[in-house]
Amino acid sequence: MQKHVLLLSLAASAVLADTFTLGQVNVLNTPIEESPFEQTMTAQTIAQQNSESVADALDNISGISLGMMGARNETTVSIRGFDARRVGVFIDGIPVYVPYDGNFDYDRFLTADIAQIDVAKGYSSVAYGANTMGGVVNIISKKPTKALEGEVKAGMVLDSDGDLSRRVASINIGTRQDHIYAQLGAVYSDQNHYRLSDDYAGSASQPAGKRLRSEAEDYKVSFKTGYIADDGSEIALGYSNQNGQKQQPPSTNPVYNTVRYWDWPYWDKESIFVTGQKNFSNSYLKAMAYYDKFENSLYNYNNANFQTFTGGSSFKSKYDDYSAGARMEYGVELDNNFLTASANYKKDVHDGYDISKTTGAETLTENYEDHTVSFGLEDVYTLSSQWQILGGISYDRRTADKIYDTNTAYLDMLALKTQSAFNPEAALVYSPDSTSKIRASVSHKTYLPSMKDRYSRRLGTSVPNAELENEIATHYELSYQKQLGSVSTRLNGYFTRVEDAIQSVTHAPTGLLQNQNVGTFDHRGVELEVQYKTDTLEAGGNYAYINVKNKTDESVKRTDVPKHQIFAYVQSDLGAGFSIYGDMKFRKGTYDQIQNGSYVISPTFTTFDLKAVYKATDAITAEAGVKNLTDKFVQYDLGFPVAGREFFANLIYKF
Repeated sequence: MQKHVLLLSLAASAVLADTFTLGQVNVLNTPIEESPFEQTMTAQTIAQQNSESVADALDNISGISLGMMGARNETTVSIRGFDARRVGVFIDGIPVYVPYDGNFDYDRFLTADIAQIDVAKGYSSVAYGANTMGGVVNIISKKPTKALEGEVKAGMVLDSDGDLSRRVASINIGTRQDHIYAQLGAVYSDQNHYRLSDDYAGSASQPAGKRLRSEAEDYKVSFKTGYIADDGSEIALGYSNQNGQKQQPPSTNPVYNTVRYWDWPYWDKESIFVTGQKNFSNSYLKAMAYYDKFENSLYNYNNANFQTFTGGSSFKSKYDDYSAGARMEYGVELDNNFLTASANYKKDVHDGYDISKTTGAETLTENYEDHTVSFGLEDVYTLSSQWQILGGISYDRRTADKIYDTNTAYLDMLALKTQSAFNPEAALVYSPDSTSKIRASVSHKTYLPSMKDRYSRRLGTSVPNAELENEIATHYELSYQKQLGSVSTRLNGYFTRVEDAIQSVTHAPTGLLQNQNVGTFDHRGVELEVQYKTDTLEAGGNYAYINVKNKTDESVKRTDVPKHQIFAYVQSDLGAGFSIYGDMKFRKGTYDQIQNGSYVISPTFTTFDLKAVYKATDAITAEAGVKNLTDKFVQYDLGFPVAGREFFANLIYKF
């Protein structure tokens, strides 16, 4: 098998595709839509499903479930029962999760400038670097293919009473001139409220009707330019600046969560990167350097007027974090082997500030610094046109470089520490015919505890533990893909054992809580995906079953993970430019932990969305629809219900 031909074909496809392929990381070096390891969601699918945010889009992929940290007004996801801190999140291959705690607010990231989202569950390329224990989400931006192209979109959302609740607008313009291309994008979202379901009766902290403190604003500008040589080699420079602010809606029930008087005056992110790939006859060299900055501020007022800070528990605080790093990757064909060697370096810095409630002066209260290196080696050995064997191993090493904290309690427990891990993985891929693939794989993945895991005192309720060890997960998976004419299917079965899981337990000398490696969890599940597509009709969906069991202490549950989840959709072309689309989501068996520490199972819910699309010309499309058609009362986090029925309309112009 001549892999150098494949390399050149990939380079050619990079010239023609509207996806920024330099930002992709792939196990097989084949198109991801053909891979039995990764799954991808394209811009067309995102638009079809009317997913405004990355969170909305990911919730429709099997094995991924949306969650909310309602007390932080933050939307998150889990992959096969692994929370967001254990999932590596990348934009064009750049790690963008917050350095301090590894979290990522998926609702802050809108989808207008996204070409596709690549997802790996369990088995993933070691070229991503460290901390991909639960999987990988890589958000890939657009790249122009024509001399002039673009898209302008404007939309609005009305609540169930017909009041304007949200406005969304975006523009993407690109140009490709011989060897040079440039892409400019901007997206804006302004939400002044959302309305709760009419099934909600109201409470002392939240009356029925419009959700209190539900304003949010997000806007982002991004720019990218690059040069493509005749042999497909490419170099690109990119920049993005994202700004946002959000309010904190109150808990509707103090049994579930206490009412907090919080506000985020700003939630800002800025990134710059340079990346490139040089192609040779049977090999390539790829490199990237990046700087990713995150700033946000949190205000805690003393009461519901959100104006004063006179109470002892009130405060103003600020995070000023950044990551700087680089990746290098070399791939070469040697007879029937395709070898890839990679190296990653990442420097993480967290600065926390107290802000004076009277003067606004900022005081540095904590400064933590880590650096992480990762070296990986992968091989794809092609036995025949039907059989491939894959193997990989990485060595990850994280070193704590600095600990500065003005809180002197437990400083003697905050020693600098270095942690490391080897992560081997192997897979076998069998293609009985051109329409089928069977994959068996095993992978060993490690989670290196975050700064927050090791150092946080959680507002005086917890004792830090700099001696935390790594969490270790071993993933076993069997997967089958089949194409039968217009029908495509995928069936995944998996089992994962997590050892040395970090849990918050009582610290005997103090009676406070402390993170310790005391847990063993088993994750097991099945995912079924089906799609049917013709020129006039498209239908499909997926079902996921996940069972997470705490082998150490069955009284401790994994929250925000539904045992059963279904997504189904259908789109029909009615002719004369009209089409209709509808989808359904079902979620059952999710544990939630309430205020007193006990667990309850969140109510089962089913929601329906519906929209009509009119394509007036090749350039102009109008659509209108309704989300949560039956006005179902939905809570991903008890005490923090999401919007009820909403009506929306969008107008899209492409050129």
